[in-house]
Amino acid sequence: MKILKRFFEPKLGFALPTAAVLAVLSSATVAGNLDQGVSDPPVVSPKRFGSDVSAFYLGLSGGYATGGTDRFGLRTPSSIFEIGELDLKGSYGGIRGGWRGVLPAKGGRNYVYGFELGYDFGSLKDDVSTQIGSVTVNGSSEVSDVLSVRFRNGLTNKSGKVLYFLSVGYVRGDVTTSSSISSVSAPQSFEVSDSRTGFSASIGAEHRLSENWSITGEYEYVQFDSENVEFANGFSTKSTPRYRGLRFGLNYKF
Repeated sequence: MKILKRFFEPKLGFALPTAAVLAVLSSATVAGNLDQGVSDPPVVSPKRFGSDVSAFYLGLSGGYATGGTDRFGLRTPSSIFEIGELDLKGSYGGIRGGWRGVLPAKGGRNYVYGFELGYDFGSLKDDVSTQIGSVTVNGSSEVSDVLSVRFRNGLTNKSGKVLYFLSVGYVRGDVTTSSSISSVSAPQSFEVSDSRTGFSASIGAEHRLSENWSITGEYEYVQFDSENVEFANGFSTKSTPRYRGLRFGLNYKF
């Protein structure tokens, strides 16, 4: 027994401190593993136009137009009479739908492009009159039911919430040109309606309210093709309707 005691006693004295050290290291390792299993929660970035890699939308719009000058004159077999300048004006509303795509641009912005179909209802009109001797001559023009196809493109701001855009397009609308002559005898009235094509251009901005809704505002210019309008009494006039408008709208993205 004394021999065993001599042999194991030093070993036990060394083993006990060693076991204590191992226990401490083991607990530290387990704690380290627990710490590695904890991760920060993901940060959700706000929605932006850049998230719409490809998107369809529908919208409503309304506006007021003015500032389109069109000189109205009557050509007779013998001469030309200047009647006055037409300034087409009035309010209008419309529906629209389109598609857009997004490409990354420099500076954290996005380039947004797409096509839009639209239909505007309401009428824009004006009339003028002048006195030629004892005869009062009136002339008028009216534009209504305008269909449009537009290409729209622009850049977002850095936050991706606002899109600044330019658009150009093709328009087609109904144009009614009228003339009346009042004299001592019975008055005469003449009217010609035709469907006219033209072009449009606009500049504006679109602000995103939520993931699906956005509001728009734009300043636009619309001009229809110039046409020689022949009246039944043998008189004629050259008609070139145009107008400038301020339009606001609401879009819903699918």
